[in-house]
Amino acid sequence: MSVPLEIQVIQLTGFILSEVSHFVLLYFIYARATKQFGSYKILMASFSIFSILYAFAEVITQPVMHIHGTGLMLYVGSSVFTYSKEFGHYLSVFYCSSFALCVFFLSAHFFYRYVAVCSPRLLRLIDGYRVFRLLIPIFVLGTLMFINVSWFGAPSDFKSEFMRESLKKEYNDDSYTVGQISAVFYVHDPSGAIQMFWKDCIGMIFVYIILFLSISTIIFFAVNTFRTVYHHSKLRKSKKNCEIHRQLFHTLIVQSMIPMVILFLPTGFLLTLPFFDVKEVGRIANAPGVGACFYPALDALTAMIMIKDFRRALFCAPKVPRIRVSSVPDTMFTHLHS
Repeated sequence: MSVPLEIQVIQLTGFILSEVSHFVLLYFIYARATKQFGSYKILMASFSIFSILYAFAEVITQPVMHIHGTGLMLYVGSSVFTYSKEFGHYLSVFYCSSFALCVFFLSAHFFYRYVAVCSPRLLRLIDGYRVFRLLIPIFVLGTLMFINVSWFGAPSDFKSEFMRESLKKEYNDDSYTVGQISAVFYVHDPSGAIQMFWKDCIGMIFVYIILFLSISTIIFFAVNTFRTVYHHSKLRKSKKNCEIHRQLFHTLIVQSMIPMVILFLPTGFLLTLPFFDVKEVGRIANAPGVGACFYPALDALTAMIMIKDFRRALFCAPKVPRIRVSSVPDTMFTHLHS
């Protein structure tokens, strides 16, 4: 397999940054997270552990995305390990499901923040180790995504032939032998009529629905959390209180914008291209994969830089005594440090 060198460099760099940043973040969560973090530190640690495993899946799979006309393919491009076509198919499916799990984890994070800020009475339902309840829908949706992608993305001789020439030209790989998930949504028959492949269309529509609902919940929880935090920042005039408000508010903004820019928008855009029969996409189709490589590291770095306790530890600043600000409601900020 001839995976482009630039893709290999990006994937390896993302892997190293993700591993280092999340191991450091796990240490900060263990050593520097105070009681003010509450149960949220468990959720933070869970996502960090998942991100470490996801980075391993990324570097083992070395996924390559290819779009040609009305078809798309994601295949295992690893030049280090050799896999059978069948095992490579399930490895590709696992990678796509892991990519979706990143979105689901982010939804859980924003749900927790929404509850902590807007509905603090509900915190008792996810207090302590009960916060693991939030992981149940995450892995249920991840399992459904795995089954769906495995079903409609199963390789076939027709799909391999459809992608053969373009894949050989772009990456010098053989579409008949690589472990892959692939889909062809429609073709034009000799008379010019459109022949639909409904299995692939239905499977992709299911992916759209799951991702749309997840992103919609993120936007809903984020907007309402932003409004509440901003409302309280307007009411409080104390300099110390405003500093806390600004820290939380800015963290929420950054952690919302990063995945939106590097993950959701590129992925949503590229997955719609085959429906418009775009002939030449080229290596730009790997843009979502680039975002997926670096998002775990960026998320960890965001937390370490924007959370004051973590930032002091990261830059080796001396630890200062914690000052309790009595005028800030505990239910407002007890679990909202991320």
